[in-house]
Amino acid sequence: MSSGRDRGRGEMWYVLGAPGSGKTAAIEHLRCLLPQSVVLDWDALMEPAGLLAGCDIRETEATWSPYAALVRQVVDVADPGRVILLGVCAPDELPGWPEGRWLVLDCSDSERVNRLARRGETEAAIGAALSDAAEYRKLGLETLDTTLLTPQQTAEAIARVLARAGR
Repeated sequence: MSSGRDRGRGEMWYVLGAPGSGKTAAIEHLRCLLPQSVVLDWDALMEPAGLLAGCDIRETEATWSPYAALVRQVVDVADPGRVILLGVCAPDELPGWPEGRWLVLDCSDSERVNRLARRGETEAAIGAALSDAAEYRKLGLETLDTTLLTPQQTAEAIARVLARAGR
């Protein structure tokens, strides 16, 4: 498969964030701000993929690798050099994927708890999100603090990071 560099359109961007960081809330705004890019939510195909698999992808570990392969195929078809992939997979969880740049969305733990509680998440899900956020902070990747940002402001801040990098 050809890489984004082969097609001459730039680097793929991975936007990593634990649940509650603002990824999903910012997607539509980001799509409007960057119409030349393919803004893809890792979770976007989970429901139809689950229908095909006959199970909930999130809850069935045996489906995670095939689901990742499906998302990877979408990335390749869309052209990795145009893709901005928002998700929860860290770099070491995507071996063999197109090279690219990484940005972590983060917020304070108290804000994350508030956001996830408003979404009706369980205590266990909130605890897992806090644990994921702590792990992502250790990666040493460029980080955007979304604690005080609206979804529109988050999308604008992501667009500024990409523009500084020449995207």
